[in-house]
Formats: sequence, structure tokens, C-alpha cells
Amino acid sequence: MSQKILCVTDLDGTFIKDSIRINDEDLQAYRKLKTFSDFSIATGRSIKEIDYITHNKVSSNHFIAFNGALIENQNHNILFKKCIPPITVKKILHFLKQEQLIFDALDGNERIGNFHHEHPERLWNMELKTPADPFHALEHLSIYKFNVRPERAQTSTYVKKLKDTLPECEVYQSGGTRIEITAKNVSKGEALKHISRDYNLIIAIGDSGNDISMFEEASLSFCMSHAPENVKKHATYVVDSFNEAVDHIYELLAQSRKCAHTPLPIL
Repeated sequence: MSQKILCVTDLDGTFIKDSIRINDEDLQAYRKLKTFSDFSIATGRSIKEIDYITHNKVSSNHFIAFNGALIENQNHNILFKKCIPPITVKKILHFLKQEQLIFDALDGNERIGNFHHEHPERLWNMELKTPADPFHALEHLSIYKFNVRPERAQTSTYVKKLKDTLPECEVYQSGGTRIEITAKNVSKGEALKHISRDYNLIIAIGDSGNDISMFEEASLSFCMSHAPENVKKHATYVVDSFNEAVDHIYELLAQSRKCAHTPLPIL
């Protein structure tokens, strides 16, 4: 019996290499992938941003947003939702204010904080609000995720500080100058558990610290070669691009069909 396959990809740095658009090679690879696999997206961004960047080009079986804090199916029915508890939001805001850190928070509709983006074309139709007092503005909102943006030399130090200060949260380093905070037990790996029951082969593609849990939960995983070494070591394969990952998947499946005694791993 043939395996039912789901491929789940990160966006920034993976499927959207420049954080602006899907390039032609990766779009062609997506179309090839869809001939033998379902396709889902897992990102730290919002559903609104996923819809904007994929509009009329890509269809997704699942939308995993905010690193798994919100999961919707292809009809945009909510499968899972977990915001950061209000008391924890206040605790995070107190820490950010005390440490004078640059940040933005996501409620699903806007980015709100004291962060000024140098490349607005990378905001994907998501308004970035910078009120005079962002701490007060955020106190009573339902927040899925915080992005904290320390100086590069301080990022690893603040990852540890935040983990020590916020044991009730998940803290991930995502890039050299960004740290992501979500509610406890929210991750892309946990998200895969919610959507994997209808599949016996899950393939993950990513490039960042918030993709490690997805690599560990998937049957096969592909990490971009530009990723940090501590991320790459968690993946099954390292590739240069999304389209190279798809070609590799296709070859592995072809080999598996020829050699029935050595099938690909199943969940």
C-alpha cells in the first residue's frame, strides 16, 4: 500500500528565501511536490501573512502560524489555538521594559511594539504599529508570540535569561538577532502531532531554531545549508534550497518503490 505523505515547510529562509517572494525554481518544485504529497506551511508568522505571500500561487492543507500557537486547516477552520496567558504577557513586558529591548508582539492582525522595520516589503501586508507606550497598548491584547530583537552579540545571553525568567513559555532563537516567545508547549513539532494522524510519512523542511522540534517529530527532515550548525545537526539531510529538497525527496521515493524491502520510514 502506498504511503500518504505530508511535506511541511518553513517560510522565511526556506520556501521564501529572501523574505519577499517565492522564486520561480521553488514554485516549480512546489508544483512537483504536490503531485505526490500534501503540502503544509509552518511559520512564526501569522495566518494573515501566509495568505498574503501564497495568494493564488500555493494551496496549503494546514496553516501552522506563530510556531504552532494557531493551526488552521485548508478551509481556515481552527484546529488548535493557544495564546500567551495575560499574566505572562505582563511578565514579558516587564522584562522587556526593564532590559530596554527592541520587540514586537503579534495578535494575528498587527505587529505592535517599539521595533522599526528597515525593510517594509518583508512585512507581507502586516501593519507594524509603534505606539508611544507599546507596553500599555499590549497589556490587554491576546498575544500569540513576541519577537525580541537584541544586539547580535547579546542574543545567546538573552535566550538564556528569557528561558530562566519565563519557564512558563517556549523561547527559541530564530536567526542571529531574533528571539521568539510563545506559550508553553507551543512548537512546530507539537503542531505536527495535531495534523499527522492522517499520514504515515511526514517530511519537514526548515532553516532555524524554531524548526528543530519539527525536524525531530518528522519522519524525514531537510535543513538549509545556511542554517546554524546546531540546527543542521537535527535534520536528516542538509540542502541548499527548497527545490533541492524536493528533488531529493522525489529520488528517495523512487528508490523506495524500486526496493520494496527498504521503504522510507513511517510514523
